[in-house]
Amino acid sequence: MKKNLLGVFLLFLLVFTACARQKKTAEATTAGQATTANSTSASSLSYIKMQRTPCFGRCPYYSVEIYDNGLVRYTGMRFVKDSGIYEKQIDKAQAAKYLAEFQRYRVDTLKKNYDVLISDIPGINYTFRINNELREVRNAHFGPVFLKTLGHEVDALVKYENELYIDKSWKKVSAGTKDE
Repeated sequence: MKKNLLGVFLLFLLVFTACARQKKTAEATTAGQATTANSTSASSLSYIKMQRTPCFGRCPYYSVEIYDNGLVRYTGMRFVKDSGIYEKQIDKAQAAKYLAEFQRYRVDTLKKNYDVLISDIPGINYTFRINNELREVRNAHFGPVFLKTLGHEVDALVKYENELYIDKSWKKVSAGTKDE
């Protein structure tokens, strides 16, 4: 009987300390989110470059850059219909929307490199200008899921019905490609 009573007492003690620890963790997380929200507004994201990397096959190799002034630059390097460097101007508000979406996910806190888990798939590399400093994130395909989702949003600037498509709104500024 004493063993059962002791067991029940230890079980209650374990449950109550676990609940108290969970409450402290939740409070710390909430405080951390408030700090994160404040520091996000303090950082300034003014440039995004997304680069789709080649694979061992014929995967499209290109990059898309978005500037805060609305300039969008597409560079088609290999296995793309339109190779070369193309530019177009989008509305500053639309450019700001892209930048804000990346900033909302705190890209300034990402790791610089994510381990490649599968060798023969095209990757995604990003370059960001945050507070006038360039920051790179390599192999983002294996990073947080939101990086792939945001990559699809950037792709929408140069894709139509899931194909790379440079229409007449783009101006070709250079025939040469630059492998980066």
